Amino acid sequence: MLQIILLYSSLFLQVLAAIIAISLFKQTKFNVSWILISIGFLIMTISRLLDLSPRLFPEFQDTTNIFKCWLAFITSVVFLFGVFYIRKIFQFLKRVDEIRKENEKRVVSAVLRTEEKERQRFAKELHDGIGPLLSVVKMLLSAMDNSKSEDNNLKIKTNINQAVDEAIVSVRNISANISPHILNDFGLHYAVDAFIKRMSLNDNLSIDFESNIKDKRFNYDSEVVMYRVISELINNTLRHAKATKISINLNLDEDLLYLDYYDNGIGFDMSSKSFKKGMGLDNIRYRLQSAHGDFKIINAQEGGMNARAFVKV
Repeated sequence: MLQIILLYSSLFLQVLAAIIAISLFKQTKFNVSWILISIGFLIMTISRLLDLSPRLFPEFQDTTNIFKCWLAFITSVVFLFGVFYIRKIFQFLKRVDEIRKENEKRVVSAVLRTEEKERQRFAKELHDGIGPLLSVVKMLLSAMDNSKSEDNNLKIKTNINQAVDEAIVSVRNISANISPHILNDFGLHYAVDAFIKRMSLNDNLSIDFESNIKDKRFNYDSEVVMYRVISELINNTLRHAKATKISINLNLDEDLLYLDYYDNGIGFDMSSKSFKKGMGLDNIRYRLQSAHGDFKIINAQEGGMNARAFVKV
């Protein structure tokens, strides 16, 4: 009785294994090795059925034994070739792991380049903005010490106050560029709008900004990444494109935030290696990918530059 129970249980488990193996065909992209292994499971299922046949048809026991021997041989051959071809799966997994490590290195490299670029920009803003103002203050203080005229000292004090006020404004601007408080306090829409208004002080450039996010707030990483991408694209346009118009559309669709960016500048040659280095487009792409997004240039030569990006929120 126990033997019959074990036999039926074995048959059930073999059928279940065969069904699961066949159901994975599509996921394995009909890999040859998996198909062979699945065929092996099917043959083993048939072999289990034949184990029951002597109890049902004892007169065919000799024929069944011969047939089972052939099935055992075919099963061995199928599994042998399946294991042989399965090496390709391990080679594929090894290649995937190598690609993953290469991408990790590229991401780390891009992050380091971005950080170094931000440090250089910060240092330049301090050097060009605050440095001269502090030098002026020091010069005026020296002049006031050496002056004996009360009127002259009063003028010097006035100039010192003006220089200090300009330094305070410069510090605020640098602080806003490093970590915009509007982004932290009010969100992406208002931070981008404030950045655009600062850039719009240039009389030769008009910037149109439309969005459907308004007061909506998202996770901090997504907001920061999209803000940096937009500001980087605008800075690239100002530095390289000679454009007179920028159009920015920022729209939320379900859990994705889409950016459509356009300028009417001179464009650039996408086949050139130098443009990526100069414009930091790899950094933009890696910023977005770090937040489960991506970046694509639709057009770069005819009629200006058009780029699209998205980030998961």
